[in-house]
Amino acid sequence: MAKQFVKDLRPGDRVDGCFVVRQCRLVPFRNKPGNFLDLILADRSGEVIARMWDNAEQAAEVAGVGAVVRVRGRCEEYQGRLQVILDAISVCAEGEYDSADFLRSGKADRQEMVNQLRAAVASLRHPHLRALVDSFFGDDELLAKFAEAPASKQLHHAHLGGLMEHTLGVIRILEGAVEVHPELDRDLLIAGALLHDIGKVEELEVRGSTIEYTDIGRLVGHIVLTDRMVTEKIATLMGFIEELQARLTHLLLSHHGQKEYGAPVLPMTPEACALHYADNLDAHVQYFSEV
Repeated sequence: MAKQFVKDLRPGDRVDGCFVVRQCRLVPFRNKPGNFLDLILADRSGEVIARMWDNAEQAAEVAGVGAVVRVRGRCEEYQGRLQVILDAISVCAEGEYDSADFLRSGKADRQEMVNQLRAAVASLRHPHLRALVDSFFGDDELLAKFAEAPASKQLHHAHLGGLMEHTLGVIRILEGAVEVHPELDRDLLIAGALLHDIGKVEELEVRGSTIEYTDIGRLVGHIVLTDRMVTEKIATLMGFIEELQARLTHLLLSHHGQKEYGAPVLPMTPEACALHYADNLDAHVQYFSEV
C-alpha cells in the first residue's frame, strides 16, 4: 500500500497508514466524564492533529511520543484546520514502514553525491593516501552506509545523506583554500576531509523514526572511532609512511579545533587548521540555514 503523506491529506479522505507520534496527551471532555486522546502525527512531509474519542486510555498506552503507529480514520476540517478523527491505532510492526518516510533527506541527489565523492577519491595522487581512502570507499557496503548516514543527531546535516553532503561541502571549501594557499598539501587535506567523520557511521544510527547515538557512539564518540578505523586500515597497507600517518592522524584528531568541543589535540599544522575551519564553516552555515 502506498504511503499516505500528511501533505497530501484532504478533508473527506480516509486515512490508513503509519505515522510517528510527536505529541500524545489525554484531555478531559468538557461536558461528560472521561478523556479523549489528542495527538500530533507526523512524517517527513509535515504534521497533522489527530483525535480519538473512544478508548482513549487504552490507545494512549501504545501512542507514546516517538512511536511509529498505524492509524485508521477520516480527515475533516475543524476551525479552519485539518484533523484526523481516529477509529483505531496500533504500534507499527517492524517492516511495516520505511524509516525514510519519517526522516528528512537532503536536497542533493544521492547518486550524484556518490559520483562526486568517487571523483574526489580518484583525484588523489599520493599512492598511500589513495590506497587508504580506496580501502574505505571501495567497500560497497560501507559506501552505502556512508551515503545514507546523517552527520549529526540534531545540530547540522541531521538528515539522511547528511554525512556525505557535509563531507563534500568540506572538500569544496578546502579546494578553495588550496587555490588561495597553494603551499597546503592538497592530497593530505582532501584525504583528511574524506575521512574526518568516517566514525559517524558507527556513532549514529536510524532507529524507527529518529536519529540516535549507538552505545559505542555515546561512550566513545566519532573522533576516537575515526582514529581507530583509520589506524586499523593503515595496518593492512604495505609501506604506509609513518610520518604521513602522523600528519593525517593529527588532522583527524584535531578537526574539532578545541578540547571543549571534543578535540583530543589542537590543530598544529596548516592543513589541520584548514580542515578545522572548513568543517566548522560548512556545519555552521548549514545549521543557520535551517533554524
